[in-house]
Amino acid sequence: MQYIFELGHQPHISTAEVLSILKREKIKYKTIDTKNDYFILDVDSTEEKIEKISQDFGGIIQVGVKFESLEFPQKIIVDYLQTKENGKINFSISPTNSKLAINIKKELKSLGKSVRYVETKNTASILHNKLIESKSHFTVFQNNVYKTIYIQDIEGFTERDYYRPVSDNISGMLPPKLSRTMINLSGCKKKSTIFDPFCGSGTILNEAISLGFKDIIGSDNSQKAIDDSKKNIDWLIEKNNLKNIKTNIFLAKTTDLTNHLKPQSIDLIVAEPYMGKPLYGKEPRGFLEAQAQNLAQLYIDSFQTFHQILKADATVIFIIPKFKFDNIWISVRCLDEIKKLGFEITNFENGERSLLYHRPAQFVGREIWKFKKV
Repeated sequence: MQYIFELGHQPHISTAEVLSILKREKIKYKTIDTKNDYFILDVDSTEEKIEKISQDFGGIIQVGVKFESLEFPQKIIVDYLQTKENGKINFSISPTNSKLAINIKKELKSLGKSVRYVETKNTASILHNKLIESKSHFTVFQNNVYKTIYIQDIEGFTERDYYRPVSDNISGMLPPKLSRTMINLSGCKKKSTIFDPFCGSGTILNEAISLGFKDIIGSDNSQKAIDDSKKNIDWLIEKNNLKNIKTNIFLAKTTDLTNHLKPQSIDLIVAEPYMGKPLYGKEPRGFLEAQAQNLAQLYIDSFQTFHQILKADATVIFIIPKFKFDNIWISVRCLDEIKKLGFEITNFENGERSLLYHRPAQFVGREIWKFKKV
């Protein structure tokens, strides 16, 4: 069956996430097209299976399954909607196509149907009009029609971002969607023991719990971060009445982790480490280069400890920042030393060696890397 994935604002990261989850679930696929923020695949799986695993996505806006028909979009949608039970039919189309929508509405009315076209400007309007529940939102792309089977859980992400007990707007700026995507990029099963050694206010750990991970470990060298993480994790577990979640959140520098964790006890590390002082775009080049050098040593020292606590073939998903100075990037040079410690860099499923998360107005780029212990 053919599926369409609407990609988020970092399409290269979104495609890598889709392919990583498909590989994790051992689902075969063939890439058809990537165009206009859409990623189209032939997937050897059922609609029900794809709908279920789509709930894990962090960077995908919506997913649709193709109607296997050679007819024009208007006829495909009319034929599908007229089979709906009696009552008012609500439907919507992405991207917005008022002419097509009006023609569909007229034809359905001529068939005696009560019809309302909902102009959906975003996923919130799809959600609030219950168009996923009624299976009546469609994506029309390259003259093909896809029935939407999943939209991003914007309410869940908003709640875990803005309504958790404690937020840290200074050091805890990692978005929940990116945190979730990073976990998915690992390709690890949910039975894995996941560890964030720079846990901050617990964003990555909370996304791991919401994904279904049961063995959660976090550490930080700030007592406030530990207190914040514990409050946020306890809130999420209690709010969702989750059972059998094992957590271990403790105060420690990354160089002292062996005093708290057994050797070869961790399956997966996912982390955004300390990335230096906040930047405002006016810092001299010398300052940025010195900061990059200091961070490189922190990361190298951390990976030296990681190697001791990780199991054989364990995975590390790790952000290494790079700093914008005029039109050049100043990198944190630590990769060669990390490899010498017993790690190899693994390409992501879309073939890219690293994935840069960056918006034009930002002075820091988050470069996501995937390491394997060797």
